[in-house]
Amino acid sequence: MKTSNNDVNQAQQEEPSLIKMAMFSTGYFLNTFLMIAFNSYVWTFYEGELGLIGIAPLWPIYLAIANTFYTIWSMLINPVIGYFTDKPFKWTKKRGFHTPWIIIGGIPTIILFFFLFTPPQVSGPESILPILIYYILIVFLYDMSYSLLQTHSFGAFAAHFRGDKTRRKGGILTQIFTFIANFVALTIWSLVIDPGNPTSFTIAAFISIIILFCSFAIFIPGSKESSVIKERFIVGYDTSDKISFFKTMKMGIKQKNFMLAVFSYFTFMIAFGLMSMNTVNFIDDVLHEGQYIRSLGSILMLLSSFITMPIWTRLAKRIGHSNTYVIGLASFGFSLLLNLFIVDAFQFYLASVLNGVSGSLFLIMLSPVLADCYDEIAVKTKKHHQTTLLGIRNFFVRTSIAIQSFTIAIIHALTIYDPLDVSHQFNALVGLRIIQGLIPFIFCSVGALIFYKWYDLKGIKKQEVTRKLRELGL
Repeated sequence: MKTSNNDVNQAQQEEPSLIKMAMFSTGYFLNTFLMIAFNSYVWTFYEGELGLIGIAPLWPIYLAIANTFYTIWSMLINPVIGYFTDKPFKWTKKRGFHTPWIIIGGIPTIILFFFLFTPPQVSGPESILPILIYYILIVFLYDMSYSLLQTHSFGAFAAHFRGDKTRRKGGILTQIFTFIANFVALTIWSLVIDPGNPTSFTIAAFISIIILFCSFAIFIPGSKESSVIKERFIVGYDTSDKISFFKTMKMGIKQKNFMLAVFSYFTFMIAFGLMSMNTVNFIDDVLHEGQYIRSLGSILMLLSSFITMPIWTRLAKRIGHSNTYVIGLASFGFSLLLNLFIVDAFQFYLASVLNGVSGSLFLIMLSPVLADCYDEIAVKTKKHHQTTLLGIRNFFVRTSIAIQSFTIAIIHALTIYDPLDVSHQFNALVGLRIIQGLIPFIFCSVGALIFYKWYDLKGIKKQEVTRKLRELGL
C-alpha cells in the first residue's frame, strides 16, 4: 500500500537506531580506508618504489600527466554516474535506490585496489611504457567503480538522517568510523611496508582487501532503505519535472551554497591529499624516522578526535553547522603548517594530535552541511538529487588529484628529489616541507575565507528550508 505524504512527514522525524546508524557508518570506514590508502601509497609506490626515477628523471611528470588523464576521466564519469543512477528503476524500487549501486560499485573497487599494487614485472628502460599504460588502465576502472560506490554511500546520508539533531549524531558516528579507517589504514601500511621493497606494498594491499570486504559486508544491511525513504524518493521523482543531464548539471552549479560547500571541501582534499601523498617521504627523508611513527601518530589523531568530538558537537549546536565547519577548515590548515618546522618524532606526534582535533572539527560538520545544501536544492526543484549532486561534487573534487600530482611532481623536479638517494639534497628536503605544510595551509585558508564570506544557509533561511521540505513530503 502506498504511503501518504502525511505518513512520510511523520515517519521522517523518527531517528534511526544506534545500531543502524553504526552499520551505515561503516560505509564511511570503507570509503575512507580506500581514500587514505590510495592517496598515501599509490603515488609513493609508482613514483619511488619501482625505481623508475633512476631510469627516467621525468618519471614523476609522466605520472602526473597520467593522473591528469585520470582526473579528466573522473570529472566526466562522476556526474554521468550520479545522474543516471539518481532515478527509480523497477528493480531499485524493490531493493533500494542506493544499496544495489553500492554493491555493484563496491566489489570491483576492492578488487581493483589490489591490482593497483601488482604492476607488470618488467625492468629497464622498456618498463616505462608498460607500467604507465597499466597504471592508467587500472586507475580508470578503479575510479569508475569507486565513484559509483562513493556517490551512493555518501548520497544516502541525507536520506537516512533527517533534522539537525539526527544529522549531528550521524555526523559524529560517520566521522568516528572515518578516523578509525584512517588509523587502521595507516597502522597496517606503516607496519607492513618497507620503503625500497615494492613487494611489501603488495602484501599490505592484500591485507587491506580482507578488511575492506569485512566492512563492506556490514555496510550493506546498514545502507538498506526503509519503505519511508523509498517513498520520499518516488514522491519527489513522480511529482517533479524531468530534467535533462545538462540542465541538472547547470542547476547544481548555479546553487551558490552547494558550490561553496564543494569548493571548501575541494581545498580540504587538496591539503589532505598533499599531506597524505608526501608523508612516507617526509618521515623517511626529513625526519629520518621509521614509518611506524605514522602508526603512532594516527593513534594520537584518533584519540584526540574522539575526545574533542563531543565538544565540537555542543559548539555546533550553539553557533551552527556552517560556522563550526569553517573554523574546522581554517584550524586544520594551521595544524598542517607546523610541518614546516617539526624536526623529530615527538613534534610529529604533537602535530598529529592537533590534526585530529582540527580535522574532527571540520569533518563532523561535512555531511550535515552538504545535507543542508541538498535539502535547499530539493525544496527549489521539488525532488531529491543527492547522487546527482554527489556526482557534481566529485566532478570538481577529483581535480584535486591532478593538482596534488603536479604540485609534488614540479617541486620534486625543481629540487631534483630522488627518494632512493637524499644525500646532499637540502633543497629537496625543503621542498618536502613545503608540500607537507605551506601549500596545504594556503589552500585551507582560502577555502575557509571564501566559505565564511558568502555561505548563507543558516538561521531563519535554513529553518524555512526545513519547513518547506516537510510540506512537500520530501
